[in-house]
Amino acid sequence: MIRKLAITLFLIAVTCTNSPFAQNREILGEYKIGIIGRELNNPIYQAAQLGAQDAALELSRKYSIDIELLTLTPDTDKGADQSLAMGELFVQNADGFIISPEDNASVRASIEFAQTQGQQIVFFENDLAGVQPLTTVLADEAEAGRLAAEAMLKALPDRSRVAILTSATSDARLEQRLAAVRATLGYKRIHEIVSCQPNYHSAIRAIEDAQRGDTNHMISGWIFLSDWPLSGMPALPWKAGKVPTVAIQSSPSAFLYIDQGYINSLVVHPYYQWGY
Repeated sequence: MIRKLAITLFLIAVTCTNSPFAQNREILGEYKIGIIGRELNNPIYQAAQLGAQDAALELSRKYSIDIELLTLTPDTDKGADQSLAMGELFVQNADGFIISPEDNASVRASIEFAQTQGQQIVFFENDLAGVQPLTTVLADEAEAGRLAAEAMLKALPDRSRVAILTSATSDARLEQRLAAVRATLGYKRIHEIVSCQPNYHSAIRAIEDAQRGDTNHMISGWIFLSDWPLSGMPALPWKAGKVPTVAIQSSPSAFLYIDQGYINSLVVHPYYQWGY
């Protein structure tokens, strides 16, 4: 939408001036755009912010517009949250904002209020049911599942089987990932689908239980449909490099497991491109 608006402004300027270079000597429009991730210190949202900054600079140069990017991702360690960030956007008189929305009552109310004030909103990473933004940038979860399964196939010996870790609670994104993993691996390569609550401690216990129950040593590798087992210090029930493991990332803590050799492959969503 920003790009379309910028092009429109550019065409108006061309048709309303006698000089073909006049549009380069003055600012044709000024915009304040906010970007709000979920955690200030999370590299995922820092990447999205960098992408948005790069796009703002390019648009400013190309179309002689001035885009001020307001980075308001909350510092959750200090008790800040997204609703406070959106309040700051109102104070700053922003034209709109880009947000990975938390699904809670205060954030929903703040977004709905922003819309009544004429602010344009772009969702990325997640959306909110019943809220209609300008547009939404979501991951291709089926593609993430396919890539995870293909990475596992490369790491496994022939005829080996894997276990898949998923959530015990309903999650449409994980269901899409699981369907793609199943389709790519084929049912003969899947020994077990393990469910747990989506947190670190539950995930570690579920993996340990599955490993103890695998008395015939059928599980040769693991696919984590999210990276809950990687959100704390390494506690997987095998030594680094012994069991091929692939995870789909949602937290930067997973990088530690890559560095220490516990994870063969990590599927990461393109956060920089989303911000861009």
